[in-house]
Amino acid sequence: MKDSSLETLNKELHSQAELLAKEYVDEFAASLLLQAKMLAFQENADMVLSNHVEEARQVIRRERKQRWARELLVVIGSALFGAFIPGFITELSAGHKLLIAVYTTMGFLGMLLLFLGLRR
Repeated sequence: MKDSSLETLNKELHSQAELLAKEYVDEFAASLLLQAKMLAFQENADMVLSNHVEEARQVIRRERKQRWARELLVVIGSALFGAFIPGFITELSAGHKLLIAVYTTMGFLGMLLLFLGLRR
C-alpha cells in the first residue's frame, strides 16, 4: 500500500497541468489575501493578522457552499415559474379557478425562489 502512495506522489505533472495548478493556487491566494485585507480594514486593524487570514478562509468556504444553494434556488424557481406561464394561460382560457390559483401560487413562489437565488 505504501508503494502505491509513493508511486502516486512521484507522478510527473504535464507542463500545462502544472501551469494551470499554479494559476488556480495564485487565484485562491489573491482571493484569500483580498478577503483578509477587507476584514482587517473593517476592524480598523493596523495590519492583517493571522486571525484575519483564517476568517477569510472561512468566508470563502462559506460562500462556496452558499453558491451551490443559490444555484439550486434559481433552478427550482425557474422551473416553477416556467410551469406557471403555460399552465396559467391554459387554465385561464378554460376557466378553472382552483387551477388558476394553483398556477398563480406556483408563479409567485417561483419568482420568490428565483430572486432569493439571484441576490447576493
